[in-house]
Amino acid sequence: MIYRVVNEDRMQQVRDLWDYCFEKKDDPFFQYYFEEYCGKNNMVIGAFEKVGDWERLRSMVHINPYMLRLRGREELTPYLVGVATAPEARGQHAFGPLLKTTFEVLRSQNFSFVTLMPIFAGIYLPYEFSYCYYRHAYQMPLTSLSFTMGDDGLQVEREPLRQEVLAPLYARLTAAWNGVPVRTDFQWNKLLTVHGLEQVQCAVVYRQQQAVGYMLYKVAEERFTIIELLAENFAVRTRLLGYAAMHQSSAKKLYWLAEPWDKTYLGFKDQALTGSVQPFMMARCIDARIALAKLAAPQDLPEDSVVLLLTDKLIDRNNHLLKLKTAPGSLEAVSTLDAEEVTMDMGAFTQLYMGAFSAAELWEAGRLKAAVPEKLALLDKLFPKCRTYNNEYF
Repeated sequence: MIYRVVNEDRMQQVRDLWDYCFEKKDDPFFQYYFEEYCGKNNMVIGAFEKVGDWERLRSMVHINPYMLRLRGREELTPYLVGVATAPEARGQHAFGPLLKTTFEVLRSQNFSFVTLMPIFAGIYLPYEFSYCYYRHAYQMPLTSLSFTMGDDGLQVEREPLRQEVLAPLYARLTAAWNGVPVRTDFQWNKLLTVHGLEQVQCAVVYRQQQAVGYMLYKVAEERFTIIELLAENFAVRTRLLGYAAMHQSSAKKLYWLAEPWDKTYLGFKDQALTGSVQPFMMARCIDARIALAKLAAPQDLPEDSVVLLLTDKLIDRNNHLLKLKTAPGSLEAVSTLDAEEVTMDMGAFTQLYMGAFSAAELWEAGRLKAAVPEKLALLDKLFPKCRTYNNEYF
């Protein structure tokens, strides 16, 4: 196989493979993606096989740029999309070497993490991707969504998709969350352009002419789908859900992926409709040393240390035996020959770093080993569990 960054001469093969695996060429998203975005604002790495005088695309991954707010700082983090293998190359282990090549390219650019949204997690788990983003999924008859609307001074308005309204709300309402994409003007333009092509609607809640929440949604095929709902408080959220319930003449079912900590279901009369938390997006650390060097050490850290063995089956240079020396507001990671006290692979390290689970939870789940269990408390202070959220789809 030949692995290379795809240029325009080979982009037609990328379009053909996308058409085969994902949206078709007459789909509005396909047309936008390949006419306005792909190859201009992202990078595509392909695995090609020499067939006669021609190189045929066998597998590909698209690398889309994102800025995440990760543990109090902003960090460029590639989002892998469009991962696909041609049918004639499936079962021939074409994806693993392509992924390894992709990681080497990204490591050379000093990236420490990547994210992706899997169609089937079993493809990525062997490569030590792990679920770091979860959502509370609701699927229920729209008639079952009922709320009593009091005189709370809130007003819902259906409006055009306007960045000047949505962007300040998004920034304010997600400010305390972890792993959240920072939506620049570029990201907002991309998002709202695609939403416009897909006929996404927008409802905004106002209190005394001040926007305090919004909902992006779509009504199609008798289903009301909430694409994004952000609200200042429960009253605002309730008002938006009440607005959704008013669509019973055009939709029969509600589909909503809320934040994993959402508690709307506590007021549901039918316990069968309370939904469940489900995996949403995966992530993977590709350079643990850089990730640790960038970590802002909490001020309440004690003077202590833990010997951490990090293993990586795909990236040899990402295997480390480190002593993490801590003090208030300080972390130093140094190589050591001391016996490991805690051992974890890149999947578990990513979940810990991204704030999806505490070290104690990962240990209880068998995701890491602790020769000295008392050291888990130090890791929990160094990597406190967070409210982690991401709602980007490409």
